[in-house]
Amino acid sequence: MRPRPASWHWPRPSGAGWGPGHRAAWESEPSGEQRLGGSLALPAGVLLVALLVAGCEREPAPPAVVRDVVERGPLRLTVEAEPKELAVGDTARVRVTFEAPDEYEVQLPEATAFESLPARVAATPEPRPGERGTVWQRELVLEPAVSGKLEIPPLEVRYKRRVAGTDTQPAEQVIVSKPIAVEVRSVLTAQDKPESPRDITATRLPPKPPRPAWQWAVLVGGVGAGACALYFGYRAWRRWATRPAPPILPEVWALRALAELDALDWDAPERVRAGYYRLTEIVREYIERKFGLAAPEMTTEEFLRALSRRPQALPYDALRLREFLEACDRVKYAAVRPGVEETRGVIVAARAFVNATAAAAGAPRAPSAATPTTPATGGQAA
Repeated sequence: MRPRPASWHWPRPSGAGWGPGHRAAWESEPSGEQRLGGSLALPAGVLLVALLVAGCEREPAPPAVVRDVVERGPLRLTVEAEPKELAVGDTARVRVTFEAPDEYEVQLPEATAFESLPARVAATPEPRPGERGTVWQRELVLEPAVSGKLEIPPLEVRYKRRVAGTDTQPAEQVIVSKPIAVEVRSVLTAQDKPESPRDITATRLPPKPPRPAWQWAVLVGGVGAGACALYFGYRAWRRWATRPAPPILPEVWALRALAELDALDWDAPERVRAGYYRLTEIVREYIERKFGLAAPEMTTEEFLRALSRRPQALPYDALRLREFLEACDRVKYAAVRPGVEETRGVIVAARAFVNATAAAAGAPRAPSAATPTTPATGGQAA
């Protein structure tokens, strides 16, 4: 048997290297994202400082990649070149990846495959397990010296399929990629001329030294102090924004509600009855807020009877109040339809009642001379 070339790479044997058990363990290993999930439980303050410190230097965006993929049955050849655009003097990396079942022998392309392009082999990692069996990889470096379109020629990967239990030499086959191109930019500008180069205008300074530890401590401390100031400032603003509104006097509330009721369209007959309901609700709630009488929970007769037992509780003529409430009850329950002027007059009477009782509540009151008669029971509910 002829000796195996030095550039051939055999897959690792299952006993001493990568086997099915090793591959399953390698594929089941937790990913970086899963391990990173545990760090999300850090306190918000520490995470904020860490992000700010880490964000002082933004990582550059990954370079664009030109890729060509060739598949033949279980075999797959991938050729990648990066970056897609580079300047003269920069290096371009070409990565050749070949995936095949474990029983294949593979020979990857050498630097001579690039013909006249200056190239060298940068790395050839050991074969590793993959989705289709084994993955072979080789990375080569190109150093273009001329600007323009740089075409990477088709690259060949030679492979053989070994037959277990036989000494027959397997036939060698070839899989070839398509040519791919990258753009090489010139460092000269439109004003530059090769025959008259520009003068040196400045000295290129060395990179700045890293920041000392005390500067980082001051930066982190300032960020922490700013975060604390924002937090406590937000809490103070929150308390101010959610403070309860100052209490409104009962007479102010009642006069506002009567003004809104007076602005309604009383020409529509279907709104008159609902308006009278709302009118009595305003008067009764005002009495409860101002004088502590549970007027909304009583019928008209019950309220007047309770008022007759406590004439000093409400500084207003009980007879006039009876006439007002009974007039409203006739519209609410007896299907009486008053005119617009009569409705406006009832609202004016309610406003006068609020003004009179509010003024009388702030001054000493003499006993009322009018003693209302005790009405019969069975009044309607307001």
